[in-house]
Amino acid sequence: MIPLIQVLLTRFTYVALALLLIAAGCGVPIPEDVPLIFSGYLCNPHQSPLADIAASPAATNQAMIATPGRVPNIEIMILFGMTGMLVGDSILYFVGQRGIDADNFLARHIRKVMHSKRRERVEKYFRKHGNWTLFIGRFVPGVRALIFALCGISRMPYWRFLLVDGLAGLISVPTLIYLGYWQAARINWLFREVDKVKHYIYIAAGIALIIAVIVFIIHRQQQQAGKMPPK
Repeated sequence: MIPLIQVLLTRFTYVALALLLIAAGCGVPIPEDVPLIFSGYLCNPHQSPLADIAASPAATNQAMIATPGRVPNIEIMILFGMTGMLVGDSILYFVGQRGIDADNFLARHIRKVMHSKRRERVEKYFRKHGNWTLFIGRFVPGVRALIFALCGISRMPYWRFLLVDGLAGLISVPTLIYLGYWQAARINWLFREVDKVKHYIYIAAGIALIIAVIVFIIHRQQQQAGKMPPK
């Protein structure tokens, strides 16, 4: 998968980044950090493989072809990255918002799992904690796709979804692109280090999830104990 991502970005640069992030936002198992970091690497005029293309005589007639005859602009790369991220996340939001009421096998199955009482609890939770859940979840691979759909299911206002998701994206997207730009000379080392950090993120997310489940169970038990009539 990763070599294919690199080929697509080298060939189609801005458009490839946007499409890859749309696919990642829709739940396709693409690690978002890889295309973002590699895009930053492509923008570095001293290290980018596209700098060799730009310096070659043949590049003169290829400036407007998909394989660019110049090094990509980092600000435009960030713009396409943000656009792709928001479009991909929004697709899952609308799938959650409208898909659950559709008349198809998947929607009917979801309605069985997400029955009215459970859906009420999800909506209540997202009314109280939806902003922080969305903001933090944006940084957790493997969880964020579910959170985007739950934001739609809970009827979170779309403008609020875009605002919170966009603020989180303004941290992750430029940071990873600039990281690839600044560390372009050590790009392979950078990918290895980021991969190590991701393992710690997964561990922390797993611990946080276990704690959240334990707190939820204790809270439910306390609520049920409070409703029991005295003997």
